[in-house]
Amino acid sequence: MKPRERIIRTLEHKEPDRVPIDMGSSVTSIHLEAYIRLKKYLGINKAKPRILDIMQQIVKIDEPVLQRFSVDTRHLHLKPVTGWKLLPNGDYVDEWGIKYKKPENSHYYDMYEHPLANATLEDLDKYNWPDPDDPRRVEGLKEEAESIYNNTDYAIVLSGFSECLFGLPSWLRGHAQFYMDLLIDKKFATALLDRLLEYEIRLARNAFKAAGKYIQIVRVSDDLGTEQGPIISPSLYREIIKPRQKKLYQFIKEHSGAKLLLHSCGSVYELIPDFIEIGVDALNPIQVSARNMDTKKLKQEFGDKITFWGGGCDTQKVLPFGTIDEVKQEVKKRIKDLAPGGGFVFTPVHNIQYDVSPEKICALYDTALQFGKYPISL
Repeated sequence: MKPRERIIRTLEHKEPDRVPIDMGSSVTSIHLEAYIRLKKYLGINKAKPRILDIMQQIVKIDEPVLQRFSVDTRHLHLKPVTGWKLLPNGDYVDEWGIKYKKPENSHYYDMYEHPLANATLEDLDKYNWPDPDDPRRVEGLKEEAESIYNNTDYAIVLSGFSECLFGLPSWLRGHAQFYMDLLIDKKFATALLDRLLEYEIRLARNAFKAAGKYIQIVRVSDDLGTEQGPIISPSLYREIIKPRQKKLYQFIKEHSGAKLLLHSCGSVYELIPDFIEIGVDALNPIQVSARNMDTKKLKQEFGDKITFWGGGCDTQKVLPFGTIDEVKQEVKKRIKDLAPGGGFVFTPVHNIQYDVSPEKICALYDTALQFGKYPISL
């Protein structure tokens, strides 16, 4: 079975020949430091990796690595117009005006300046909003998508709609301030969210005009969970966030024909029925260490309605701190829980971090390939 067919089949909740494998398309990439070691271990060229996200220090996976691990997806990303600008003091600023710095001895960058932290309703008109219609955002997208679609059998995942309607406003405003806005200044919160919704819809329209007919999966992101449950109450989510997500998701599905993949970290068990209702076809990362995110339970309750794109191995404890045998056992457990009946794409929970050895990464994916064959007999 070809990769594209394999992905589509599992998204239709049918069993393909084996569990599809993803790497790097669903906020499950790999930290720069771990990736450099992995390429050296595999004997793959030493070309400097391309950083996709300065804050998380994650990379675009090279084609030889994708082929080594039998990855069924290929990732396309919409481009920012200005990218991340390096400031004279060594910090970065993105196109939204959010500033980032790297603390001493840290492996990541942290946000420290939020451009709308003290904004009023009137200030929203003065803010320098990024232009979703700038043609540079989709420059080369059609050609790249067309080449992958016509010359390979891989499933194409398009991203670029990151933290659209919950994460991004909290980055612009500051987390605490935005959460307070949702409770005590709903007029401001909804005005901000409606601006962002308009931005994302215009961005999506341009992306699908350029390459929509080649795309099988569109990835959107909004981290809504903590380790213990949703960041905000389900009722508040349903009042303010969900209706706007629904508008965006419906637009994406109507104008692309693609399946919708939502990345939402943490314990989002209480919100999964809402995700299904508003058109989410697949959920990532399936944070198995969070409350109520047991893979067997999730499969039993929602496995016929939503695909689990992730949950293949815990990345908080097992992958960085477990033995290679423990990594293998974890992978087999998650396959046993999630794979029967289709509706499962293998990838670990979130990004592979800087301290994970190449040997464990190989064990992770090789075990999935070995034991993910249907019928599952674990």
